[in-house]
Amino acid sequence: MVDKNITDNALSIQLQSGNLTALTALINRYEKPLLRYATHLGCSEPEDSVQETFIKMYQNINSYDPTRKFSSWLYRLAHNHTISRLRSRHLTLPFADYLDSWLVSNDTDPLDTLATTSDLLHCLPKLAPHYRAPLTLHYLEDKSYQEVSDILRLPIGTISARINRAKKIMRSICKNNH
Repeated sequence: MVDKNITDNALSIQLQSGNLTALTALINRYEKPLLRYATHLGCSEPEDSVQETFIKMYQNINSYDPTRKFSSWLYRLAHNHTISRLRSRHLTLPFADYLDSWLVSNDTDPLDTLATTSDLLHCLPKLAPHYRAPLTLHYLEDKSYQEVSDILRLPIGTISARINRAKKIMRSICKNNH
């Protein structure tokens, strides 16, 4: 049994040394959050996507740099794999950039206008993936802008702009659904 206080980085180093107990511990820590993330990205088979992500994690653990944050590396694997699955199935998501015409400028945080988390979860699938991913990582997965930047490999300024734009689009979608 693995001590719950052991860090992800320490577990990753153990896994790099061949300790399969560390693999089990990492899977137990990240299975639910990665399932949630894959679902929010629009994956119709999130369990398969996450399972394949863990296989990739195991296969590529020696490429992980323990001086960096493990969760960012793992979310990056999950993100890339899930997006690849969506593309390979030629899945398109409803609503695209024509939502821009719905945008209404307002100084308040658009997410503050959503009544409940269920409103957010209802409207989220209607966002394009390049808006959905940073919004999901920041608000639903509690990742900092820096972590989102590391996961998506985009500059923090781009992350900030996409989150801001996604919030405005979400506000419009939810406003038009009510």
